[in-house]
Amino acid sequence: MDYEKTGYLHSPFKLFHLTDHKLKSYDCHYHDFYKILLFLSGDVDYFIEGTSYRLEPRDIVLIGAGDVHRPVIRSSAPYERIILYVSSDLLTSYNGQDYSLESCFQKQTEKKEHLPVLRSSSASVDTLFKLCAGLESSLSGSEYAEELYSRALLLQFLVQLNRIFLTGSFRYIETGSSNRKITEILHYINEHLDGDLSIETLSGEFFISRRYLMQLFQQETGYSIGKYVNAKRLFSARDKILHGMSLTDACYSSGFQHYSTFTRSYYRMFQTTPGALKKDIQT
Repeated sequence: MDYEKTGYLHSPFKLFHLTDHKLKSYDCHYHDFYKILLFLSGDVDYFIEGTSYRLEPRDIVLIGAGDVHRPVIRSSAPYERIILYVSSDLLTSYNGQDYSLESCFQKQTEKKEHLPVLRSSSASVDTLFKLCAGLESSLSGSEYAEELYSRALLLQFLVQLNRIFLTGSFRYIETGSSNRKITEILHYINEHLDGDLSIETLSGEFFISRRYLMQLFQQETGYSIGKYVNAKRLFSARDKILHGMSLTDACYSSGFQHYSTFTRSYYRMFQTTPGALKKDIQT
């Protein structure tokens, strides 16, 4: 089974405080927005882009748009977490000349290894959890300008998260288990989106048969190679458009050979056109 997009965001952000009291199975999936998970309790391994991480209470998991992931629940211990969905549009709309609210996501994806789980014993983490609790309370309130106040709390949370990240108060968890060959292939794909990423090319690059490559990739990631590459190219193009690149440059620099193919695939993925996105960010 190929990966599936789950969760839809029709507003700039959403917050969920969830607890599972029974064993539950989750399929591999992705979102077209950023996801921040604050882990509170449970016996959970979190699978992200081919690597599994054992979570501890107070861990913060950063999941980028398009990253395939799923939690693996290991026992009936209550699995409690707070989840924030944040749209790419919201983050980029508040970027300044010398700062970006996307930094905490961008930095970890610029590393040679995908390191999305942050852990810290510092008091600064308490601040993040308190801000999140305040945001949760505000979103369920009905006081004057509650929507504006909620957005202000979210921005404060995101600024604080990036400040803690940039000052090194967090450390990335590097103890996840993974299939080394798949990890190498994922890194190669994400670093060569503008190149030839056919199954023939990848099997030759990594000295494995086409059939074994396709089976292993599907087994370890939940993706077929073709759909994985196409999704990553689409998210790359969207990100470039959001940051000011022209539509044609975003298309070709993300690995698409034909603009018409790009626009059709973009619409199927995001239910809008690249031109509409460009128009939205210019108004």
